[in-house]
Formats: sequence, C-alpha cells, structure tokens
Amino acid sequence: VQYADFLFECMDELVNQAAKLRYMSGGKIRVPMVMRAPVGATTRGAQHGQCPESYFVHVPGLKVVAPSDAYHAKGILKSAIRDDNPVLVFEHKLLYGSKGREAAGGLDLTAEVPADEYLVPIGKAVIKRPGADVTLVATHVSLYRSLAAADLLARDGIECEVIDPLTLLPLDGDTIFGSVRRTGRLVVVHEDSLTGGWGAEIAARAADECLSYLDGPVKRVASKDAPAPAAPVLEQAVLPQVADIVAAVREAVA
Repeated sequence: VQYADFLFECMDELVNQAAKLRYMSGGKIRVPMVMRAPVGATTRGAQHGQCPESYFVHVPGLKVVAPSDAYHAKGILKSAIRDDNPVLVFEHKLLYGSKGREAAGGLDLTAEVPADEYLVPIGKAVIKRPGADVTLVATHVSLYRSLAAADLLARDGIECEVIDPLTLLPLDGDTIFGSVRRTGRLVVVHEDSLTGGWGAEIAARAADECLSYLDGPVKRVASKDAPAPAAPVLEQAVLPQVADIVAAVREAVA
C-alpha cells in the first residue's frame, strides 16, 4: 500500500476483522496476510509522511515489523509470509535508496543480501552497536541517526548500545531490557510523534521491569506533536535529528 497513511482507509478490516478472526473462531480461521507499506517524512506533507506504527502496535492479533536494512527486510518478510497471522511490514521511504531522494535525506544502504533462502525471526531484536553506558532503541532512519549520535558521543567516552527492535509487536523485551539492566539508562528514538508513540510503551515497560536498575529517567526523542510539514526546513525542525539524540543521551548520563 503506497503509503502507510492510506491504511486508515481500511482500519475496520485490519483492526476489527483481520486481527480478531483467528481468536473469534477459536483458531479455525487463519489470516495469513502480509501488508507492506512505506512510512516516514520525505517532504511529501502531512498526508503522505506519517509513521503510524503505534496505531497498530495497540491491536492484539496483529504483528508489526519495522526492518531497517535490506538484509533483515528480506528475511523478516519471508517469515511474515510464512506466518498464519496478519503481519504489517513498515518500511521507511528514505531506506529504499538515495536516488531521487537526496534532498529529503535518502540514505544509500547498499548491502549484501544472500540469494539463498534465509529467515529473520519475528520478535527478535538486533544489537547494532555494543556499549556499556546507555541503551539506545531506534528503528528506520532514526536507527542510523542514533548510530551517528553514538559515534559522536564515543569521542567523549560515552558508549551507547544501539538496538534495532526489528519487531514492534511482539517486542523483544529480553534483548532490550536486558541491555537496560546492563547500562542503567535508556533513550528511545522514533520518527512517530512523541505523544502516544511506541516509545512510550517501551518507557513504561522499562519503568515496570527495570526500575531498580535505572540510574536516571528514561528519555524519548521523537517528532514534535505536529503534522508533517511539506517545506523541507520545517520538516527538519519537526523530525528528531542527530543533535537531539546526542542531547538526550547527555541528559541521561549526567
């Protein structure tokens, strides 16, 4: 579906039908459906630049994945196709390649993708960079901005453990909160707006499961609570930037 914004046109079919039929039928009805949709702001304006993952993370019966590179995208898409439950696969437009998207910040993430069969499991996060001082959890473009922020912070001796959850529902709590227990600090970064974003759920679970390990408050870095502007300079002002992540980490470790 081009774009994820248009999924709001079929919310009843997704939320009241696809997500619930297997449960309501006692397992007799399967819904092996995969819905792919691009997300993210790319100077296309308020109706073509949203990150609606949090709407669907709230729905029992759905699975929600958010791959951030081609290798994991292929493997997790194959796992989604083999799943008997409805799976939403959200992919950021700027991660499709930089050609034609340079002005909007498109990334060239050309990487080796095996032609052979392989699967990436749904519900398993990936540690992209190990670190001992703070846990950074981020998806999509925010993942790469978090990695860039981690490089800058490392110059000052602050080592960030950067985690790509890959799956938002079900969430890999073992990897994420295991990291938080080691580092004692947590910063969650996503392009979705701050209020009600999926980062709020991770923050709440961290408070519930890791409170005695936390050395400071959980920080969230997200888009401002505003529709995505079409003007590039305004869009950049709304979206979370590398500098915002660096500032949040410095506050967390202060």
